Amino acid sequence: MQLPPYETLNNALQSLDFGDRASELHGFLCGAVAIDISYPLDTCISTLAPDLSHVAIGSELNETLAEVCEAVRTQMTDPVLQLELLLPDSDTTDLTARVTALASWCDGFLFGLANAGLQGKASLPDDTSEILLDLTRISQLHGADTGEEDEEVSFYELLEYVRMSALLVAEELQPIKMTTEVQ
Repeated sequence: MQLPPYETLNNALQSLDFGDRASELHGFLCGAVAIDISYPLDTCISTLAPDLSHVAIGSELNETLAEVCEAVRTQMTDPVLQLELLLPDSDTTDLTARVTALASWCDGFLFGLANAGLQGKASLPDDTSEILLDLTRISQLHGADTGEEDEEVSFYELLEYVRMSALLVAEELQPIKMTTEVQ
């Protein structure tokens, strides 16, 4: 299942004064689902935007949010590791904005983990604790685009690290039960 385009979700969220937070919302859902595969979408919305809990969300936005939630559940448990981070399009968005969105995604992921019940790093494997520390550092980034091609390459390497880290954390916290068929 595919995610809706970043701009579609972001524009819909902005129409409700939710702000420029599509990446954070997606990261939050990924973090929450890493702990609890059945984490409710309503809880996500009320946690990230408590002021919206009394606002009637239109059916179109509600459908879009449900699609995002279902896509997250599918992608976070996909045995072929097809997680796609919801970030602005590289063709239409400068590197600074994409780095900021990636930082927001990481911030949302960490918040989702905590909100869904992660109780501290003491009981986590060392690799997972290190990943969470890295994601915390990435969440504090603010991009500065100097136009260097190396920066684009570095961004994509960082993006891939975050993507695979999220999947590894999910696997450590809630192992995927895969069936093996002998052919």
